[in-house]
Amino acid sequence: MFWAGGSWAVGVVVEDPDLTQLRVVLTAARRRAGWTYEQLAARSGVSRQTLINVASGRHRGTLKTWLKLARAFGVSLDELLAPVWPRPDQ
Repeated sequence: MFWAGGSWAVGVVVEDPDLTQLRVVLTAARRRAGWTYEQLAARSGVSRQTLINVASGRHRGTLKTWLKLARAFGVSLDELLAPVWPRPDQ
């Protein structure tokens, strides 16, 4: 429940994203683009080491990192990160 306009309202519960999928998202997007880590680093402004750390699951990246990656891949942040959200049919 949440307070809305002077009364309590029942809202939709948003499930937690599966952040373990971030490494999968980055790897898949990089491979689709056909880029090496060096090429993606040059296009996005994100260091090669950060990219490798995210792809290996050692680091999740910051919002700034993911915004830069989305811009480099030419997609919205929502599009890029869609796989981290549980599908409605699951």
